[in-house]
Amino acid sequence: MNYHIQVFAGLAELMGKPMITVSADQETMTVSELKDLLSKYFPEAAAQLQGAFVARNQAYAAPEDLVSIHDEIAIIPPVSGG
Repeated sequence: MNYHIQVFAGLAELMGKPMITVSADQETMTVSELKDLLSKYFPEAAAQLQGAFVARNQAYAAPEDLVSIHDEIAIIPPVSGG
């Protein structure tokens, strides 16, 4: 099953594109599991992924929330301002 994920800011640069697709055996997983899966596909972005926010269907999702292949998923790195 394929998860289609929008990626923003510096993470998109690290991962090479603003939209990625990753394969998994299950149709649903927790946000934490998704971050771990992405870290395996993109080890160069693993540290940033662990601190990033995940949005599911345009709302922030907690680490224990489920995401599915049918959801709109986005990964948003933390933003600092000054």
